[in-house]
Amino acid sequence: MTKNEFLDALGRMLNRELSEEEVRSNVNYYANYIEQQVRGGKTEEQVLLELGDPRLIARTILQVDQQKEEAYGSGYGEAQGYDTQTVYTENADGTYQESYEDAQEKKDPFSSFNANVKVHGFGWKQWLVLILVLLVIFMILGTVFAVMWQLLPFILLGAGLYWLYKRFLAR
Repeated sequence: MTKNEFLDALGRMLNRELSEEEVRSNVNYYANYIEQQVRGGKTEEQVLLELGDPRLIARTILQVDQQKEEAYGSGYGEAQGYDTQTVYTENADGTYQESYEDAQEKKDPFSSFNANVKVHGFGWKQWLVLILVLLVIFMILGTVFAVMWQLLPFILLGAGLYWLYKRFLAR
């Protein structure tokens, strides 16, 4: 499958239930994504294999759109002239949680759903906790190795005596 075939299939699937602007926005997003990955050193074929079936992607986009409508109604945010943003926050187990927020700015007719996606990573509190946990782990390991280093001559002496005993006296 080529890039154009992928984008055409995606567009056809989305065209059944989304407006032209939303279809164009999603197709442009994936076209730009493929181009970025190719510029990054991957082949077009590799990128398309990683993305998978365009029908599955279209189904996922349609499900997210349907969930948004069910959760907030079909005109959510539009009555106030605001757009909604999809915000993905990384959970502790590496998965992402999706939520919707008002963009708090006037809706731009040329903006797309995909342009409003943000991914939140670690905040300063999470980094502080991570650093403190690592510090405690290194302190514990340092203490264990310091004690082992002090006991090393006795451990080696005991091991040597045990080896001599087994070698010469245990016959």
